[in-house]
Amino acid sequence: MRDLSYSDGDPLNAIVGVSKEIRRIKEVIRRVAHGDFPVLLEGETGTGKELAARVIHALSDRNFMPFIPVNCSAIPRDLMESEFFGYKKGSFTGANSDYKGLFGAANKGVLFLDEIVEMPVSLQTKLLRAIEDREIKRIGDSKYTRVDVRILAATNQDVDEAIEKGKLRKDLYYRLACVRIKIPPLRDRLSDIPVLAKFFISCFNRKYKKRKEGVTKRALEAMMFYRWPGNVRELKNVIQKAYILSDRSCIDTRDLPPELLNEERNEIQPSSKTIEDAEKKAILEALRAAGGNKTKAAKLLNIGRRTLYLKLQKYNLRVK
Repeated sequence: MRDLSYSDGDPLNAIVGVSKEIRRIKEVIRRVAHGDFPVLLEGETGTGKELAARVIHALSDRNFMPFIPVNCSAIPRDLMESEFFGYKKGSFTGANSDYKGLFGAANKGVLFLDEIVEMPVSLQTKLLRAIEDREIKRIGDSKYTRVDVRILAATNQDVDEAIEKGKLRKDLYYRLACVRIKIPPLRDRLSDIPVLAKFFISCFNRKYKKRKEGVTKRALEAMMFYRWPGNVRELKNVIQKAYILSDRSCIDTRDLPPELLNEERNEIQPSSKTIEDAEKKAILEALRAAGGNKTKAAKLLNIGRRTLYLKLQKYNLRVK
């Protein structure tokens, strides 16, 4: 999700989930957003690192200034220096005008460097100087230019291993990792799956001007047993495809891809083997996140207040 979708004027609501892991991450984001130091976001592909970076930007004092995302693995290595730092007219063949580069475009705002480990080590040295001295030198320029840019970086690789293999400079890592935020994979926060499923369906209801009620118990159970190698991004894509192709009011197992139905279920921890366990856990975590306020908890779960009361009675649940 590139666009922030939140209510009540709080960008943190764009990060959907009630698990203790997500609540912890949201609290860290709230604390670091107003600072001006770099943040390193770590997590597997599809966990929501860019979304977290956008929320930090939205909560920061730079929220009215540019947010410039760049995937370091998508830029050809021989063009990286000119793309990041810019160049002067006539500095090389084809430089027909001045180009301010990504740092110039992000001035006063935020530059989000995704897949930072893919940046060449030679350029990492110049990036480190730009962060520490807040100045850059464009190709063909004789002087340095001051820039005011906050750096948010992300990687899906093991940082310690990248440093050991020489793919990431240790001094750059120390500079980037003023705060490290590790976003766990979806398989480690299963109680968020029912909440995310309801959230995505409500988004698609608005987008496609339809009215689907949700996901059947059987389909949700299949989702709970699946390992989600593509994490939240994969979950969203699965639900979107099922939403479009299904002619039923609720998404059922018949609407899900075969790999979700053929997953080896013995890989799931015993505490998560039933949909009831997952639902009870999601309700309790939502109540804790809402400080016991049932109206707020129902909003987090994307269900009605009456439905929440019925489920509390069904499971005999009380928040501690």
